[in-house]
Amino acid sequence: MDNKNLVRKIAPFIIAILLVLAVFAVRAETINLGGITDESQKALYEDDSGMPYFTEIDSYYNYRLTENYLNTGHLGDSVVNGSDWDSLSTSPNGREADYQPAIIVLAAAVYNIANMFGNVSLTQVAFWLGPIIGSLAVLPAYFIVRRSTGNEWGAIVAGVIAGAAPAYFSHTYAGFFDTDMFNVLIPLMIALFLTESVYAKKPVYKVLYSVIAALFLALFSLSWSGYTYMVLLTFGTLILYLPASYFMDRLDGKRIPNNVQWLKDNPVTIPLVVFIVLSSILLLITVGTGTFESFNTVIGMSTSLQNATAGSAYPNVYVSVGEMQVPAVIDVANQSGGLFSLLFAVLGIPLFIYLLRKKPKTEKKSSQKVEKTKTNVSDKKVRNKRYTPKTKKAEEMVHHEHVFRPGKFEWTQHEKYNQLFLFLLTLLWILGISIMLTQGTRFIEQFAVPVALLSGLFVGFIVKYIDLKTEKYSYVALLAAILVLLAVVSPVVADHTTASQAVGSTDDNMYNTLTWIKANTPQDTVLASWWDFGHLFTAVADRQVVFDGGSQNNMRAYWIGNALQTHNENLSAGILRMLANSGEDASNTLDLYTNDTSKSVEILNAILPMDRTQANAALIGTYGLNQQQANSVLDLTHPTHTKPINLILSSDMLSKAAWWSYFGTWNFTSENSTHYSYYPAQSSTENINGQPFTMGMENGVIGVGSTSNDTNATPMTFAYVDQTKLNKSLNMSTAEDKQRMAKELSDGTGNELIKPHKIIYISGNQLSERIVNNNSNMSIMAMQQDDGSYFTILFDSYLEDSVFTKLYLEGGMNTTRFNMTHSEPGISVWDVYEYPNNNTNAVQAVNTTS
Repeated sequence: MDNKNLVRKIAPFIIAILLVLAVFAVRAETINLGGITDESQKALYEDDSGMPYFTEIDSYYNYRLTENYLNTGHLGDSVVNGSDWDSLSTSPNGREADYQPAIIVLAAAVYNIANMFGNVSLTQVAFWLGPIIGSLAVLPAYFIVRRSTGNEWGAIVAGVIAGAAPAYFSHTYAGFFDTDMFNVLIPLMIALFLTESVYAKKPVYKVLYSVIAALFLALFSLSWSGYTYMVLLTFGTLILYLPASYFMDRLDGKRIPNNVQWLKDNPVTIPLVVFIVLSSILLLITVGTGTFESFNTVIGMSTSLQNATAGSAYPNVYVSVGEMQVPAVIDVANQSGGLFSLLFAVLGIPLFIYLLRKKPKTEKKSSQKVEKTKTNVSDKKVRNKRYTPKTKKAEEMVHHEHVFRPGKFEWTQHEKYNQLFLFLLTLLWILGISIMLTQGTRFIEQFAVPVALLSGLFVGFIVKYIDLKTEKYSYVALLAAILVLLAVVSPVVADHTTASQAVGSTDDNMYNTLTWIKANTPQDTVLASWWDFGHLFTAVADRQVVFDGGSQNNMRAYWIGNALQTHNENLSAGILRMLANSGEDASNTLDLYTNDTSKSVEILNAILPMDRTQANAALIGTYGLNQQQANSVLDLTHPTHTKPINLILSSDMLSKAAWWSYFGTWNFTSENSTHYSYYPAQSSTENINGQPFTMGMENGVIGVGSTSNDTNATPMTFAYVDQTKLNKSLNMSTAEDKQRMAKELSDGTGNELIKPHKIIYISGNQLSERIVNNNSNMSIMAMQQDDGSYFTILFDSYLEDSVFTKLYLEGGMNTTRFNMTHSEPGISVWDVYEYPNNNTNAVQAVNTTS
């Protein structure tokens, strides 16, 4: 083989590898913590070894399971009744570590291999595994489209979009250690070998490729819980292909005298039998009968994720998860590869249909190959720099008789069979995931796969068509370059922006808090908070948690939200005691007696603030339970022996209050609720008209030095800007508007400011508050910082007396069931006392500026 032919052979592989390296380089940018503009602060987001903390909290769950696997040989930290058990998740008993093991086994294997050659930490392996695996998605997409179109340009489009689709990229950049890394790569590998099995002409290769595809499907079942959509997709495509190809043959006028023989000759018959049978066997081995349950789950997810309730009267926490919000069309376009990529993908469907409707061209038998003579040379499509003469005579003809004959874009019968399979696969893929998108943004990642393939196919077919119609290859290359740039620039730029602004999911303050807990609390201590940081708590503090990402969609969302929003600290402490010691058992037990979850919740809210004697009297006297039933409930709500409980509150819970308050105030009769929120802002103080003036640009809170005696001894008085004018008709950054606001607040003139229901003022360890406007439903808290600036919070007045406000913002003043035991900037840890006591805590307002 000469050098020129060798280059042609290896060029596609070089191109594909360069594309992989390119998308990996963008993923690697997160190592720089570009979202931290102050270089001196970057160390706050790095661990002791200098590695950034993971960019996503769920990564810590996978990290902890990998540690378990390396230390014990199984995913859980223990084994219960023969099953791997995670004792730290979901108090009080933990839960089965029923988790797809591929990511754990892969990470452990890479860790062991890497340490054969050097000293590599598990953190480093976990940090880089996602971008490596995610970048490999380029390869199958590239070769699927190249095989179908015979065109490099379309293959480049497919490869880049598959590897760089923002929805996939944002779950696979450096520091994101989660199962998402498999969610594009493995489906594309299944599609690659399944299409190759259809393309293959020899039965042995059809069987071989079908076996490989089935093995990848089995691997997918060990990689992600949503694998069953690929089972439905591949099985459905293979089955639907038979009537579709039969219909296509009829339209083409093909004679089918014998249906049995037609079926034997059909290119999908062998793959259908081998793939479906082998896949079914392998799935029974990898996941057992759970496959059938997964079918129901996937089908149910396509219509139920946006339900208000979670299969019971309790609210559905998934409606609060960002990835489960229903996306707008523009968000789908941007996250799946950009507007042009989606447009190309949509246009690829009718283009595919048009090409499939054209009758096939006649295939020439190998014995009828045209000889290299004067006659057949003139039949060739001669193009400068495109045609290499094979004989001297042919070369002379090229120089003296340059003839260009436009070609036709048409497929042989065999090619039509191949293209029909790929068309059905991508069509079902994009339509099926489109339905899933009505339930959440989370499924854009899966939607990006058929978008990548269809957009690549569209570009490949168009470029190939133009290539056949014009002699000037420079024109073809220019058009191809434009189409490629339109498709790939948007996702790559979006990825770069995301990576360059990345910040770790936690920092030293939270990490130090958890290491303090690990060193200073009993082993049986249970940690309570909102669910987001649960996996981080278990990984670092090595303590059991009430609520985490593995237990988010159940009744705990209501009870934790209730514990945070309630004005009754005895109820809050009682809820935490119940969850830490019996979990959901109390509610489930009461349901057996009441047959009404709403009634059970009413009873629990009534008895949890009481001591056991009072609760017993209420259960029997008020709610009609007999003594045996009452005892069974009280043993769960008021146990004799209780575990120590630490409530962890952090600054991020301010922004999440809209959701924890929504779940905590859930109305079980009307099945709806209300969002209550905090709006924090940091501001500096300046002098306006001889008075100190402060202003929060984010929340519209204005403060000016007090001139009235009716200020409860506070040096500032506060109001807030009408939100309809904030940053709109009112430009608060101009000196003129600042002066007008200061004057209105001082003199009480004007109509742009609104007085709050209550002002809560904190300076040092002193707290003062006063009611200002009984007609307002918003309140203001102002915390004076050491440098004279203010941290202000505008919030719904409903939250004035919430447990969260009392503890996190007011430092626990006059609380009797909670005691602050540790604090870091933006974080406080509270012991939950079992019984009321007479100790009164001093005000220790938490530094919320972190």
